[in-house]
Amino acid sequence: MRRLPLRLTTSLPIALALTAGASAQNNISWLTMHEDNTKVPAGSLGATDPLEKDYDWGDLDQDGYTDLVVARKVGWTGGGPAPNVLMMNEAGTLVDRTALYASASDVPGDQGFLEHTNDRDIEIVDVDGDGWLDVVTCTAITLNLPKHLSHPRVYMNLGLDGSANWLGLEYQDARFPDLGNTPFFCGVGSGDVTGDGSPELYFAHYIAAGAFGQDDRLMINDGAGNFTDETFSRLTAPMLSSGFGTSAYIVDMNNDGVNDVLRDFSGPTTIAYNDPNNEGFFDILQTAYNGAAYHVNHGDLNQDGLQDMIFSDDATDTYLINQGNDALGRVIWSTDNFFAADGGFAGNNLIVDMNGDGWNEALVTDVDVDISGCFGRMFIHHNRGGVPGGIPSMREEVGSGFTGITGILSSDLSGSHDVAVFDLDNDGDMDMILGRCNTTDVWINDSTSGQANNYCGPAVPNSNATSAKMGYTGSLDASLNAFSLVATDMPTNQFGFFLISATQGSAFPASVSQGKLCLGGTIARFNAQIVNSGATGSFTVPIDTAMLPNPLSQPILAGQTWNFTAWFRDNNPTPTSNFTDGIEILFH
Repeated sequence: MRRLPLRLTTSLPIALALTAGASAQNNISWLTMHEDNTKVPAGSLGATDPLEKDYDWGDLDQDGYTDLVVARKVGWTGGGPAPNVLMMNEAGTLVDRTALYASASDVPGDQGFLEHTNDRDIEIVDVDGDGWLDVVTCTAITLNLPKHLSHPRVYMNLGLDGSANWLGLEYQDARFPDLGNTPFFCGVGSGDVTGDGSPELYFAHYIAAGAFGQDDRLMINDGAGNFTDETFSRLTAPMLSSGFGTSAYIVDMNNDGVNDVLRDFSGPTTIAYNDPNNEGFFDILQTAYNGAAYHVNHGDLNQDGLQDMIFSDDATDTYLINQGNDALGRVIWSTDNFFAADGGFAGNNLIVDMNGDGWNEALVTDVDVDISGCFGRMFIHHNRGGVPGGIPSMREEVGSGFTGITGILSSDLSGSHDVAVFDLDNDGDMDMILGRCNTTDVWINDSTSGQANNYCGPAVPNSNATSAKMGYTGSLDASLNAFSLVATDMPTNQFGFFLISATQGSAFPASVSQGKLCLGGTIARFNAQIVNSGATGSFTVPIDTAMLPNPLSQPILAGQTWNFTAWFRDNNPTPTSNFTDGIEILFH
């Protein structure tokens, strides 16, 4: 093994450091995407759709590609109904197949998705347990309409015919009960609350508490996809009382093995806890958040397997971390963690790992469902990670028009109703469909055309009590020579540089260092690019893939795997050094 001369840890050449070719920056690039709107239908049902849009996605025809369902209406609360759209994924392109596969109905004269409905939410779920995903749509403002137009609609997946051709979806009116007075629902969630394996449906009521004789409703599944209203025998009145509810989920929030109900109602966000000793009946109500949330979503933000929450708030958007349970089984929530960037009133939100590093990002759209106008933009909050189980570092890597995602400017995210993130082209990474006020935009993920995986982490904590982390930006296509390394979560105003090897290692402690060297074999240093971490504790350096430094002295070629880490100075408490974790990158 070639030993790194670590005596430089306490005495970097000052002249060289002052002439470094890169500088610390706040706006860290962490993902690369490009726009390709040829992958959605042209015209007003796709690329130039001017209506309010809400998304859900799943593989409806079981061909291995994820399909997209679009609920549409004229914008904002006072808008009118519109037809929905079924976009089938055909080898990576979304094609409008509404008339072919989603126009069937058992109500005479009804045209399925083509019927003008006031749908505002969608849930794709197998309601009858036949292995085929069905579709449930959620109606909002529906005065003086017949039951099949005013109520939530259940579209059954008909599966295959005898020749293995997919038969599409059919609206079946009797699946959902008649609730009498007009149900104004704006959010729907699905999940098994009774323990019989069949998913129930929970609906968030949109008008002030008790208006039109309605509040939230829980629909119980008979196992065959037929629903009955058992709301008032299973939940208490305070659990159901609603006012402008826009999102609802059936999910196990406290990790006790039974599913709870999470919902917002334009104010407090509550959790109705399912009684594990009497499954299907709810015994505890918790106010989990006291802000003015117009949308809530759940997911694991800190790699501990527990459900955290994000909020689109009328004031400042925020996230709460699940810190386990109290003696009654209620979740103990962290204090508010405000996102650094915020656009005021907001809309739908989503928790998803955009760059495949195991840390989920938070996406918050901007169009408020009540207040007309497309004046804001979506925020994409990068999850920088941290200690599993701790408070993750989340921020949009903002700059002048910059979003942290190479290829996407902040202006590309303006006026967003909803966002769908899934692998559109089946290449192993997450793509994004953005429903804007006048367009549907498709963003294709370029960053993981190769593969990148962090290893050897977390790094030994530095003087900031953080574990420094490796990342990259640009293309993994070695021939493009458009690739940069990124190091974050380091102490501020310290010098450092990147290292490379074809071999991984885990030397600890490294000589004259507090850190762990994640490389072995022949190690080369990017000596010509010594940089300073500046006020952000981070730096980004472009790497010449055409010629690596001595002693490697060779280009990076397609199919090769290289390992990288960063070394940096520190005072902890006396002068020393440390390392980031390692990142293994397969170039293509």
